[in-house]
Amino acid sequence: MNLWESYKTSIFLCHQALKCDVDFAIVSAQNPAGTTEHPYLNLRRDNELQAYLNQQRLPYRSVIGSAPDLSFQEKSWIVLCDKSCAVQLAVRFEQNAIYWVEQGELFLVPVLMRQNEESLGRFSERLVLLPD
Repeated sequence: MNLWESYKTSIFLCHQALKCDVDFAIVSAQNPAGTTEHPYLNLRRDNELQAYLNQQRLPYRSVIGSAPDLSFQEKSWIVLCDKSCAVQLAVRFEQNAIYWVEQGELFLVPVLMRQNEESLGRFSERLVLLPD
């Protein structure tokens, strides 16, 4: 399965329930341009993104993007910002795509990849709440 197709199957693991009455992005800094990095480098990139979100005063919450079978997981951030800001974050952190949630609908939005934006259905159907 190619990267774009695998992105379309993602689920999201979160420790807190989310209100879906606000629009938000899901952005990662890990595995730039779809290249799997060493865990230490991914941790460093993740810390850099979190520091940048703090610097920009953008509200955020931790989330894990995952394959449905949990075989691949990538630390990500739910970011309360507009779509263009989210795309700029993804460019800055060399990401192929972002997820955008608008009125509860989940979209896969290309950034570095040449694809068309796609609706993936209801975000709530992809959200898995983890126990505390």
